[in-house]
Amino acid sequence: MIKLFRNIRQNLLAQGKTTRYFKYAIGEIILVVIGILIALQINNWNEERKEKIVEKNFFENVRIDLEKDEEKLKYYHKFYTKRIEYLDTLLTYVRNPNITMGIEKFGMYVEPLFYASDPTNNNTTFESAKTSGTFNNFKEKELLKELSQYYADFTLIDKAFSSVVRFIENQFEPLMYTLPENYMTAQTGILVVNEGDVQDFYKKIASIKDYRNIKADYEGLLRTPIMENYLIGDMGRSFGALGIITVRQDLLEQLKVKIEQYD
Repeated sequence: MIKLFRNIRQNLLAQGKTTRYFKYAIGEIILVVIGILIALQINNWNEERKEKIVEKNFFENVRIDLEKDEEKLKYYHKFYTKRIEYLDTLLTYVRNPNITMGIEKFGMYVEPLFYASDPTNNNTTFESAKTSGTFNNFKEKELLKELSQYYADFTLIDKAFSSVVRFIENQFEPLMYTLPENYMTAQTGILVVNEGDVQDFYKKIASIKDYRNIKADYEGLLRTPIMENYLIGDMGRSFGALGIITVRQDLLEQLKVKIEQYD
């Protein structure tokens, strides 16, 4: 093609058609410019298409992370809902001296209180894209902003859960260790809400015979003000954690809807 244009220019010059030569040369320049512009536009389209694919893959992976979060939040919600139920039951017995639990029921209701839940933040996709600077070319800036806030708010869950853990370690465990733990049977852990299977642990403890004939004064422990104070303090922290979990569940659902709309 270039050789053809050169031959045409040479023929025009040889024929002394200078004016036509200049017109042709200008037309040739215009054609080249148009060709360059078309090439640039095609390149831009290709780049935008690649960026769109990267952005779509990002939101798809974020959606998968959010689904993992959703399952964890369901577990956390169940954990603290049940914890509040157990605390409520124990507080009812503490405040009513006319009723007794029985040692087995006492064990079943206090044992779940030894357990806590560890918060998990499934933010690998988001943090990886953020670190690599991939966000710079994304179009959905508002959705990115909402995702950023969602992941930043994880600290609220972390703090709420940590507060419960510290309360268990500093208040509940020292209180319960005033009793011998020979109240534990194979059924003691039946109300425990935990991600792992803990029943083998209770079966093992129950299989070790206790020949000391020591009785645990659980009734005396239930009537102490310190037990009432603990139950109320734990309940308050558990309600706080449950509230934060519920808010996060609502935000997650909103994000999932927006990501589906983006697709």
